[in-house]
Amino acid sequence: MVRVDKQVVHLDTAKRPKKEKAKKKKTNLVRNNLTKEDKASLKYASFEPLYKLWCEYFSGLAPADKTIDDRLLKADYHGALLMVTEADNQCQVGLHGIVTLETRYTIQMITRADKYITIPKQGSVFQFVMEGRVFSLFGDQMQQKPDLRGKKARVRQPLRIFLR
Repeated sequence: MVRVDKQVVHLDTAKRPKKEKAKKKKTNLVRNNLTKEDKASLKYASFEPLYKLWCEYFSGLAPADKTIDDRLLKADYHGALLMVTEADNQCQVGLHGIVTLETRYTIQMITRADKYITIPKQGSVFQFVMEGRVFSLFGDQMQQKPDLRGKKARVRQPLRIFLR
């Protein structure tokens, strides 16, 4: 190694420090391997059986005679028929469809017109109707991975062992 005019010149190429490549953040499109052509080929009719299954799932989760509280937050919404009632982007208000994918920051759904749309959870409110009751979901409160939303954070304390 020789120093020339405030620059370091490595003469031995074997000991040259290697640069670490920065990890690229994967987008939802790359992560799920859905191209624009794949999304265009999706049909609303193919997701209707999923919606029927979700209705059975949710009716078992929330009996009509009991109040529902944390179960709304813990529920899985893949297959739910949601409507956007409030959003930061006013063009998205009134859109409705069956949820095909829920990520940490977005809800992706397919509309009756076979259009695949992505709605950000930030600043959005979603509603759905089940057994004559209207439920509202606040997207700001759902900004976590769906499988982690319902888990309580446990504080682990060390077990004290007394030795004599």
